Amino acid sequence: MLFARQMAICVHTQLSDQLPPYLLGPLCRNLYYFTDPSEFESVCHDKHPVLAVPSAVIPVIPENIFAQNRGRLVEFSDGVRTVSPYSYMALPINISSDLAVRAVETSLGAIRSDLERHTLEHRLNISYEDIRKITEVGQALATEKSFDKLIDLIIERARELVDADGASLYLVERASNQETPTHIRFKRSALQLNANEFRLPIDKKSIAGYVALTGEELLLADVHRLQGNTDYTYNSSFDKMHNYHTKSMMVIPMKNHRNDVIGVLQLVNKKRIPDRELTLESMQGSGVIPFNENDIEIIRSVAGQAAVAIENNILIDDISNLFEAFVKASVTAIEARDPTTSGHSFRVAEYSISMAEAVNRVARGNFSNIYLSSEQLRELRYASLLHDFGKVGVREHVLVKSKKLYPEQVQNIRWRFQYIRKLFENKMLREKIEAMKNLPREAWDSLEQKLEIELDQKNREVEHMLAAILEANEPTILEEGSFDFIQRIAAMQFYLDGEGTKPYIEPEELYSLSIRKGTLDDKERREIESHVTHTFNFLSKIPWTKDLKGIPRIAYGHHEKLDGTGYPLNLEAPEISIQTRIMTIADIYDALTAWDRPYKKAMDPLRALSILEEEKKQGKIDGEILDIFIEKKIYEKVHELKRGQEQVRVI
Repeated sequence: MLFARQMAICVHTQLSDQLPPYLLGPLCRNLYYFTDPSEFESVCHDKHPVLAVPSAVIPVIPENIFAQNRGRLVEFSDGVRTVSPYSYMALPINISSDLAVRAVETSLGAIRSDLERHTLEHRLNISYEDIRKITEVGQALATEKSFDKLIDLIIERARELVDADGASLYLVERASNQETPTHIRFKRSALQLNANEFRLPIDKKSIAGYVALTGEELLLADVHRLQGNTDYTYNSSFDKMHNYHTKSMMVIPMKNHRNDVIGVLQLVNKKRIPDRELTLESMQGSGVIPFNENDIEIIRSVAGQAAVAIENNILIDDISNLFEAFVKASVTAIEARDPTTSGHSFRVAEYSISMAEAVNRVARGNFSNIYLSSEQLRELRYASLLHDFGKVGVREHVLVKSKKLYPEQVQNIRWRFQYIRKLFENKMLREKIEAMKNLPREAWDSLEQKLEIELDQKNREVEHMLAAILEANEPTILEEGSFDFIQRIAAMQFYLDGEGTKPYIEPEELYSLSIRKGTLDDKERREIESHVTHTFNFLSKIPWTKDLKGIPRIAYGHHEKLDGTGYPLNLEAPEISIQTRIMTIADIYDALTAWDRPYKKAMDPLRALSILEEEKKQGKIDGEILDIFIEKKIYEKVHELKRGQEQVRVI
């Protein structure tokens, strides 16, 4: 016997019905029938290679014919000459009928074994292909981060694997206060029929709800002709609405490691011819065939992998939400220590992300080759939100200092000047009593009037000095003003019983009142500036994921200047990242324009921008980023935030 692809087959008419279609069909090039050996001999001369099937009655290949045609009988279509035990059967001319029958039976058995082997190889190749595809699906599901893309990927790959025309996915809605979920939500359909999401109760009335409730797999040959007494029914409204006809259906539960159903994968209309698009007529006719057990095994595997991928995605989302809540709570807690800066970190984050997105859209200058990825945007956002977290390490009375003097210092000055007034009043009364001893009674009125005028003059002077002190106590934004009068007041003294002479203004009070910018003296300013280092030290202790590991360094540099005059590291331009440069501008602008700081009035945006322009001219901030900030009018977002929209953007 000769068994190979692309062969001619010669079959005795008495055996034509014994050869299976598998052999006579795709593996054969030509088929010839003959009734006696002479016919076979002519075929051997004209056609090759040849598969000769012997007859149980007539010996098919006499020895003399085999000897003459051996080359042709064993020549394969690829030109390789091979002699195989099954390539031929040569029988003696005068062989007995019993031996011929036994020889034929043996030959047919060999053919049958060969066919079974090729059938198994065919099935094995299909299994290998299925495994390869399932493995590819698993790899794709494991690497997809976007939840929406993950759902689309599951649906599309499941549909392709079993030649389904359509596929849908339902996810079990996690109950907030209940242990047992009550609904599933339709997420997506591969039919692309613009179906919106909707909810289904988890019960036995709908097919998807039934599978979600029971965890059973369903294999339905025709959903319009359900077999047996089923609790569920098929809702054909979808078909009617979209001019579609659902026939065969396979519904598989998606289960997690706890064997809980987290979703339902539903495939419809298995195609008879995979690559052919179905019409309504073919759906209703023979174009759709039932799904089979092999399909169930394949989709069961996909559903298992999909369940793991979805659970992981949900877990990652939960962790992200948890971290998001932690960050927001941390920022809120820090700003609660300093209510005057409430909302500052959220606004800086909003400005920073808006600037970064604008930078991504710019195709000029230094930004033509710069594009911040979604991971880098997330780094920038979290760094912006947490850039002032180190203020937790700053003493609260320094952190919330809104005047140059602390409230208790102002109270002491008020009591001191009240005491000074009483000293003048006491002096006036002593002088009055002493004079009244030496003057006649008629002179008392004029004396009293004179002394009261002098006392009133002294009191006005004291009030004027106190007003000057309180005015000097107010913070200044820019270096301006003279403090000569305050210094003259500080040089004045009064007598305090038991302690001797005391200055009108104590040296540490004078030092604070002489602050020319803001409310902090050098020591306090250094303490406030230390919040940057505290922030870096705190953020460095967090085990950031690879895509967020830059957060500590970005936040650390938000008070650095490109010319090296910033703090705490005095970094220069090459050492400062683009994310830090962006945040620096956002931080400065919001600090200048904030409406919620009692030690200064909100600065007009144009005035704030002019200050930033001056910083740009001095080479302290990134001029190109500032230009984008102004051109794109990103600074106008503050007006939205002032209307109470302190929203946190998720990247």
